[in-house]
Amino acid sequence: MRSSYLLPPALEFSLNYKEFIDGQDESLDLCDVGTAAIPIKFCETKKLHIEDLSNLKRFSSGNIVEWPSLETLVLNHCPKINNFGLGIIKESQLKSTLIIDPHINLPYLFQLLDDKFSLITEYYVCEHEELTKVINNLQSSHFTNLQIFRAKNYEGHLETFLSILMRRSHKLEIINIEKCKLGFYPKLFDSSYRDEKTVGDEKFFRLLKELKLIETDLIDIWHYDGPNVIDLGNLQILHVKGCHSLEYIFNAYPPEKLHQLRELIIEECRLLYTIFDKVGPTTKFPSLNKVEFKFLPNFRKIYSGHLEFPSLQSVMIEKCPILEKFTTGFAEPNEKLTIDGKSFFELNEIMFDRYDNLVCVISSETLQELRNLKKLVVTSCKELKIVFNIHQEISYSTQLLHQLYELLLIDLPKLTCITNKENCRLYPNLKTLHLKQCNSLSLLQVPQNLINMDISDSDMLKKIIIIEEKVEIRRDKLTFHELKHVSLENLSKLSVAFPSVYEFPALQTLKIANCSAMKSLVEDSKALTESSTTNYFFPSSLLMEKLKEIHIINMDVEKLWHSNYPSESFCELEDLKVFDLEDDNLDHNTPEILPRLE
Repeated sequence: MRSSYLLPPALEFSLNYKEFIDGQDESLDLCDVGTAAIPIKFCETKKLHIEDLSNLKRFSSGNIVEWPSLETLVLNHCPKINNFGLGIIKESQLKSTLIIDPHINLPYLFQLLDDKFSLITEYYVCEHEELTKVINNLQSSHFTNLQIFRAKNYEGHLETFLSILMRRSHKLEIINIEKCKLGFYPKLFDSSYRDEKTVGDEKFFRLLKELKLIETDLIDIWHYDGPNVIDLGNLQILHVKGCHSLEYIFNAYPPEKLHQLRELIIEECRLLYTIFDKVGPTTKFPSLNKVEFKFLPNFRKIYSGHLEFPSLQSVMIEKCPILEKFTTGFAEPNEKLTIDGKSFFELNEIMFDRYDNLVCVISSETLQELRNLKKLVVTSCKELKIVFNIHQEISYSTQLLHQLYELLLIDLPKLTCITNKENCRLYPNLKTLHLKQCNSLSLLQVPQNLINMDISDSDMLKKIIIIEEKVEIRRDKLTFHELKHVSLENLSKLSVAFPSVYEFPALQTLKIANCSAMKSLVEDSKALTESSTTNYFFPSSLLMEKLKEIHIINMDVEKLWHSNYPSESFCELEDLKVFDLEDDNLDHNTPEILPRLE
């Protein structure tokens, strides 16, 4: 705790030419109590009158003068007075001020404890801000209460101001910088310099929770980011976008110190090749739940060691063509390595797009770690061969990926299988399946609880296997209870959509186009026996009471349906589009069988 030098009680100071002979000293200080920077407090002084002291430069020599009770100030003809030469006051305490000099004002004479920069908690710098003037008139109390700093469209020496904030704004929680140009050598935070007010082993950014750097011209974020200088233990959100000269985010700062980090978003940084340049062992991110890496053409790795993500919920990797791996067993080229069993228990969303080195999405012993995965999207990954690589034997009764409800696989030219275990029961509760441009895939597993199924542009697909919810021994038909929308297009080798007899009580939309090998929607051996000479695309045993829309385009279909089709089938049909079909002239009374058709 600092001590104060208390002068004897005085209600009024009145100093003029009669008390000090003008010109007696080249430099005049009114108080000289030693060289130590000890605050001098005039606790009871209410009036200060200084007049005709032409050589007066400051009230005290090398000391801080405080006027906690000052109410009246008179200053006249003291032309050499220094900036802040009279000490520290509260402007709100003053009742009367008379300064007879057009070039001197109150903020010049005193450091004001209650001016806006001393009390301000949020500061926004834009293109019109005179930041240089703020720096030149900086007082010791300025920005000491600052919690939020934002800058946008500012060109100048912003890094100088940020380095000042590092040393005095110990309450800073949020820093957002967008579209700003820095100085000659653009390093955002210069921690190499410590002034006389920096205490011993004091570290910077102890309370910082959010750091966002958007489209800012910088080479380094930190001049030095060693853990002995900065403390990012409270950092929760880190978002860097469009910083094209940046090669890494952290140089020396250890990733294990970021134990509160929740969101890590890095995008559109052309030269960035890593997040942590430091080489180290296994590291855990206990709080990280969201990761996004997007449009990083030179990005190779996150970290040299192994990473654990026990709280990770969402991963998005988009257009990172040379990324080597995310972590062991997850999004890496080596299919033999498996995830560690300590991560991904909370993971619910994965999105990979144009991740060219991706061979396997997840390699695991049993896939039991991914018990909360709800959405998986993989698009335009040219080397992907398998989605789930399971190393142990799995019994058919074991349900894997029980929570997965949406699966999108698009433009994966080398994908040969969803999983290497054909007999396991994958994603039993999947609701949306979208598969497109997977030209090496010949077999597809489809669960019985689907709502939306969209499969297209996959020339090698020959067979769809239905993953039954349960074995229905007493029934000769299985039911898709929830299936509402089916679209099958450009599947030249698929001979039948549903390789058994099924009921579709909820189906509303059916679109099938350019599936030249498909003769029937379902495989109905009974219908073929009864009518061996004619193949009906919709067998008479098939019921679709809710179907409202049918599109059958460019299909080699002999007959669409039987003339004595049950009256309850297609009774809700409102839209029928049939093109390039052999059975163009339907051999039945359309108004009778399709009463709602417009």
